[in-house]
Amino acid sequence: MKIGTFAALALTAACTTPGESWRKTATEQALIFWSTGNFDRAVDYAQKALKDNPEDPYALMVAGLSYDSLGYPNMSRRYYEDILASDTTAVGVLSAVKSMPAEDLKKGAKERLQMLELKKRPFAVVNPETGMSTFTDAPKTVKHNEQPQAIKGGFDMLSEGDRNIVMRFLTFKRLRDERYATEQEWLNRRTVNLGGLLPYTLTPAGLGLDLPAPDGNVIIGRLDALRNALEMRAITPREHAAEREIILEALLPSNPFYRMNPKVPPKDILEAATALRRIEMLKNAGLITPAEAKSEKAAIEKLTYAKIGMTGGGQTTPTAAKCIQKCLSAPATPCPAVSKPKKKTVKPKPKPKPQTCPCL
Repeated sequence: MKIGTFAALALTAACTTPGESWRKTATEQALIFWSTGNFDRAVDYAQKALKDNPEDPYALMVAGLSYDSLGYPNMSRRYYEDILASDTTAVGVLSAVKSMPAEDLKKGAKERLQMLELKKRPFAVVNPETGMSTFTDAPKTVKHNEQPQAIKGGFDMLSEGDRNIVMRFLTFKRLRDERYATEQEWLNRRTVNLGGLLPYTLTPAGLGLDLPAPDGNVIIGRLDALRNALEMRAITPREHAAEREIILEALLPSNPFYRMNPKVPPKDILEAATALRRIEMLKNAGLITPAEAKSEKAAIEKLTYAKIGMTGGGQTTPTAAKCIQKCLSAPATPCPAVSKPKKKTVKPKPKPKPQTCPCL
């Protein structure tokens, strides 16, 4: 139950401003003073009502809310727990409104306890030395003998670091799709970190993106809790905006000062084939555009040509491209290493012949 309900009940019940009146019960007075922000007086009247009826759920709730607003979370926790422990089934202390089921009050108390826990344990924090946002409860890295979490789209084949990067992008994309983040937030953070997905054509992504991050459901649950806390006035709009921003920054930084090291080019045909398949999967997942995929593939092929020695040896670009495509189309049968021309003792020494593709 949201706090606004209590304010509405209080105003409906009394229909007057706060003040001493023999026609108002102590509980009604407590509700009215709470609704106007006079939390000290609200506590006084709530305590007075509880002397007459220690299980008055309205008085318990007002006392808890007021102590919470006054900055005494341990005191407020006590009253919320008393509501949950109460076996009251009928609530009708306000004569001007209909009775409210005790279950609704207990639900409200349970939510308030969750809000207290939310404020007690931050989900993400800012490192004061680096200024980087990090998750406090991020999952640990996968051990050598453990199986990684299954990811749709075939990304299980990737290294743990690459999987973590992909999962961060997929999670933020989900936040955008489900309106937890705006389109502009997604585009801005995607742009500055896209090097994590396209390492051979763009600047490296923000440092730490290859580390594990909480599951998307966990992040959405925290954002929902923050939203509920704001609606219940458990946190201020500024506190809500600040923690939300820290969470988004921990997932994908908006302006990373520190960046990851450049990715090492594929060392052979097999690694190049894996890199090309990875790009195709990213495109199918909607994380990169066809144009971005095309540029990254071209960069991978170019780096592979140079790595296996098919450039600078007199071989034309079309011939090299034909060779590399043939090799990459059948990655299970790796190309043999290109042998260097043997030295001859006959003088004059002949020029080495251009290296040819072993796949042709």
